[in-house]
Amino acid sequence: MDRTLYCNEAKGLEILRDGPSVLVKEEGKSGRRIPVALIGRAVIIGNIRLDAGIITLLADNHIPVVFMNKKGEELAITIPFNHQLPLHHEEQKIFLKTERNIRSFQTWLFSQRRKLQLNTIKRLSESAAKNMTSQGFREKEYKLFISRCVAGKEVLYKTAKNIINNLLKEIVVESVVKADLDPHIGVLNRRHNFGLILDIFYAIEPEADLQSIMFIKASEGNNETFSAQNLKSEDMKDIAHRFENKRRIVREMVEGIIDDIFKLMRELRL
Repeated sequence: MDRTLYCNEAKGLEILRDGPSVLVKEEGKSGRRIPVALIGRAVIIGNIRLDAGIITLLADNHIPVVFMNKKGEELAITIPFNHQLPLHHEEQKIFLKTERNIRSFQTWLFSQRRKLQLNTIKRLSESAAKNMTSQGFREKEYKLFISRCVAGKEVLYKTAKNIINNLLKEIVVESVVKADLDPHIGVLNRRHNFGLILDIFYAIEPEADLQSIMFIKASEGNNETFSAQNLKSEDMKDIAHRFENKRRIVREMVEGIIDDIFKLMRELRL
């Protein structure tokens, strides 16, 4: 139960419920029947006809669903409804109890983001990594570095990053729900829906920069990709394939951050 169901807008594409399975029908092709037991998550991109029973089937099986448009912009994330508060809801309030606790959480979160920023810089430019490590860098310098990497390809970068951002958030949602943490108790994103999800995503966002730029580098010989405002179906598949190849690494990264959240909760209670 660890496969991702990707459905990208196509002519005549329908997704129907067929008992305990998902039936994917596309004009001119034979239908695909996928047992829900094999699906770990679902990603719906663009305008696709969905049977209402599909949402119920996925929710009943605790499968999160991410909806986005063809520009990769997030429309919604669905997670199974639970009328009871998550197990660690009360414990998480320790982060907001005092200004000192808030600063401790934020300092830890900024350090997590900085580690991943440095990793992204190293993967993209060893020389830049040496300079920025020796001289130090702030958020402004990191963003300037990324903007130089995508100069002239900003539209493609924005669309690719939107998609990868949403795939990262889906992993965070899945891990937070499984850890029985309250996804809405954030610190950096206090009083926001899915505040904790957004906090963790803030830490791992540099991974989206890295994957987006690596996709651009691999697509540099494809003139159609670089001239398009919206990515083609093949480009979407390429991004998804690249992401799935790194899913285990990204999940381990997120799980490590969640382990640190529990550790920080214990420390602040002392």
